[in-house]
Amino acid sequence: MPLFWIFSRQGFLNLSAYRVNFWSEMFALFVQIFVVMTLWKVLHNQAPPIFGTISLEAMITYAVIGMILNMILTTDMGPHQYLSAQIKSGMITSDLLRPLDFPLHMILRFSGETMARTVFYVMPPLIASYLLFDLTLPAGIGQLGWFLLSLVFSWLILFFCNFLFGLISFKTLDLVGFFFTYWAMMRFLSGQLIPIWLYPDWMQKIILYLPFQSIFYTPLSIYINKLTGAEVWQAVLQQAIWTVILYAFVRLAWSRIHRQLVVQGG
Repeated sequence: MPLFWIFSRQGFLNLSAYRVNFWSEMFALFVQIFVVMTLWKVLHNQAPPIFGTISLEAMITYAVIGMILNMILTTDMGPHQYLSAQIKSGMITSDLLRPLDFPLHMILRFSGETMARTVFYVMPPLIASYLLFDLTLPAGIGQLGWFLLSLVFSWLILFFCNFLFGLISFKTLDLVGFFFTYWAMMRFLSGQLIPIWLYPDWMQKIILYLPFQSIFYTPLSIYINKLTGAEVWQAVLQQAIWTVILYAFVRLAWSRIHRQLVVQGG
């Protein structure tokens, strides 16, 4: 826990030091919110049957909250970016020499930064959006609790996906050639841009067997009450299972790569 608070404090200091960057990101975020609100209003008014029982307010809430959560559930920062930079600079050796398990170090570092970004980049636009726009609220305290628990699993799943993606750097030294494909896959398969219930049936069946829909679609669907009753805990249980599976992959992949690096260094 002391390490977690150290990384959190460092994250707060880093974010507070770049005030111009903060305001520019806030401006860009509200532009995106305005665009998605306008887009879904037009689509909902022109073709309401495709939305089924989802109201316009719920759809706008899904889109706006999704944009805001993208400030912490993002591929623009994370262990993959850190790994790529450290490997290219050769500073990865200093990480390996630390008396701290590297995956644990990454979890502590980026959970601390995420906590700082939540305060700076999530709470202010979230409060402003509820004051300015007609967003819906969770059905009750229980629904809100499930949403927050789901959000924790979402962050862990994305973290482990980013970590596994970052391990490519040990073979290629750079992620630029792969990043756009990875970014696009995350944006569309996670349900952030388009809710999965709007995809063709055959595509939904494929996506629901992948971990990516657990990142945005599951927590947002809980938030707008799209998932109710047993569907909620079943979706969160699925997130928990994917978290364990991806963690096992991270441990296995890292142990093999770390073992190879030690042999080469010897």
